[in-house]
Parts: sequence; structure tokens; C-alpha cells
Amino acid sequence: MTLRTLFRAGVAAAALLMLPALSSSASAQISVIVSASQSKTLTEAQIAEIFAGASTTWPDGTKVQIVENGDAILTQKFFAKVVKKPTALVRSQWTKLALSGQGAAPKKGADAAAVKDLVKKSPGAIGYINTSDLDDSVKEILKVP
Repeated sequence: MTLRTLFRAGVAAAALLMLPALSSSASAQISVIVSASQSKTLTEAQIAEIFAGASTTWPDGTKVQIVENGDAILTQKFFAKVVKKPTALVRSQWTKLALSGQGAAPKKGADAAAVKDLVKKSPGAIGYINTSDLDDSVKEILKVP
């Protein structure tokens, strides 16, 4: 066996070992969350409007505070499935809203624990995490397959 053949076999084996991890994160469900004390309920369309920047208040008039998840793969999946727009386009809209004073700049949680903490502490906050990270500290208002 040549060195090249051994290298190719090693790369193929490494790729096969990574498939279960990639497929499990790709198939993981996403939960849209609000503070556990909030009684807010929204449709998927209303949630999409909030995250797209088309709606900056809750139906009761409270200002929305978006909490973005620091997990880039989860974020891309969330925007593709719920907002149906590329992440960069959505962030551009958020920037316009923040600079014009029409909306608040999103907060960013590095991981699920940080997102949950920000959602609990920020009035009118809404965020998203992997469903596997869901607990009693927040309320799920939408589950995204």
C-alpha cells in the first residue's frame, strides 16, 4: 500500500466516524423559547416575522428582544426552516432596525445556557435552542423539526 492509499483510507474512515455526529445535529429539533413566566403564544408565521425583523413588538405591544444562539449551524438551520431567509440577510435587517431606532439589536448567547439565561432576564425576549437543552427555566412556544 502506498502512502497516498493509506491517507485516503484514513480520511474515509474519519468521515464515516463523523457521520453519526453530523446526522444527529442535523436532525436535532429546535425549540423557540420565551421566559417561563410569560403567557405569550405565537404562530410559526408570527415567530418568523419577529426573527425576520418584520415585527418588533409582541401582540400585546411589548418590545421584542431577540436572543440569537451562538451555534452557527443551529442558527443557519433555524433561519432556513422558520424565517426562510439566509442568516446574513436577517442580520442585515436587524442592523437597519437597530440603527433606525425601530428595534433593539439582538443579544447573543454563546450556548444554550446563555440563551436561556438571557431569555429569562430580558423583558420581551425570544430565543431558540436545541430541544435537547430545554428545561423548566424557559417556556417552549414552537418546536421546529
